[in-house]
This record gives sequence, structure tokens and C-alpha cells, in this order.
Amino acid sequence: MSIYASFFAVLVVSLISVTLPHWSMFRRQSHPPILSVSAGIGVSYVFLALLPKLAEVQKSLQVDESTSLLPVNLHAYLGALAGFVTFLLIANRDMAEGAKTAHERLTVSEVLILCVFGIYYAQVGFLLGEWPSNSWFGYLALVTAFSMHFVGINFHLWRRYPHRFPQLFRWVLSLCLFVGWLGSVVAEELAGAVKFSTMFVAGGIIITAIREEIPPREDASVPAFLISVFAAAAFVLFAEVVLLR
Repeated sequence: MSIYASFFAVLVVSLISVTLPHWSMFRRQSHPPILSVSAGIGVSYVFLALLPKLAEVQKSLQVDESTSLLPVNLHAYLGALAGFVTFLLIANRDMAEGAKTAHERLTVSEVLILCVFGIYYAQVGFLLGEWPSNSWFGYLALVTAFSMHFVGINFHLWRRYPHRFPQLFRWVLSLCLFVGWLGSVVAEELAGAVKFSTMFVAGGIIITAIREEIPPREDASVPAFLISVFAAAAFVLFAEVVLLR
């Protein structure tokens, strides 16, 4: 994909992080249906893109079972599980304090969350920069899907950290998108490292997609959620079968 097109795509996605606190739809009392759409795309991404990446990481590890402390081919998944537990324990400890930290130093939880999502955003920036298909339709669908996915992620980070997100998080995450994109442009050999980093951020993304992005029953728009799940799944399958072959 053209370097100019990919840069513009990253710019569009990064603007969501930067401008989302000013969106009028999120200042109303009602729950916007767009969050249900974002949830559907996020859940589809976890099962159809993130988990397969872990399988690729495990395959690339090439662990010698005769010398390994764990004679099973589950090292990548154990790493993801360790990340999941660590993220959950540390984040839950003081996540509720996000609204009280307007003028305090960053907590361990905030640093962890910023690192996890910073790496994830860099991965997405790298993916947008190295998209192997020349199909404009597929690329537009990819950018649209990630844009919707990031609406949910940024909204819930903003809700959890109403002071940190506008002041710090949105700018760092946006910068990470451009760092990932720049990496795809100047150093293609980083692809292996980017894929390997999935093992360390998978836990945090899975928690966010399943616990944070899916709204409570009274707020959920079930039709929008289901339609987005099927649409995202259809695009992933279409990309694998047609665009990336």
C-alpha cells in the first residue's frame, strides 16, 4: 500500500484518540450505539486476529523440548496468560483511582496500561503501514474497522481516567501509532518483533475487548453488536481468502 495512503490512514485513526473527548455524542446521558459496534469489532479482532497471531508466535519460537523447562508447545500462550493475570491484578488495584489523580504522579497501574496500549497502538500503526494487499476496498475497510475499534478503546480509557486521558494518554497513544507506522516504513525486519510483542499485550487487549467494550445490558445495542461481529468476521475471512492470497 502507498506510503502516502498509509500515512493518511494512521493520521485518521490517531485523530480519534486526540479528538474523542470533544465528541458531543459522548457528552450525552444515553449510551451511543457506536460503542456496541466498536465492541463487536473488538471481540471479532480478538478471536480472529489476535489469537491467531499468538499461534504464529508459538510456531516461530522453535523451542527444543528436550532442553526446555516446560516440555510443551505452549510458551507463547503461557506468556500471554502471565500478561493477562499481571495486567488484571495491577490494573484492578487502583483503576478506580483514575478520577482522583489529576495532579498526582502516575501510578503503577497507569504506567502499565499506557505501556500495554502504547505497544498495541504501535502494532496497529505497523500493520497499517505494511498492509500487503493493494486492494483499496480492503484497505478502506481495514482503516474503518480499526477506527471503530479505537473509538471503544479510547472511550473506556477516557471514562476510567478522565484526567489522564485528555492530558497524557491520548497524545502518547497517537504518537505510538506514528512510531509503529514509521517502523514499517524504515525497517521491515521489525515485523518479527512486532508480532512477538503480541504475546505481552494480548492479555490487556482481551480484557478490554471483553470486559470494557461490551456495555451493560441496559446500555447495549444488541443488533448493532451482532451486525458488527458478523461484518468484522466477514471482512477478516474475505481478507484471508481473497485480499491476502
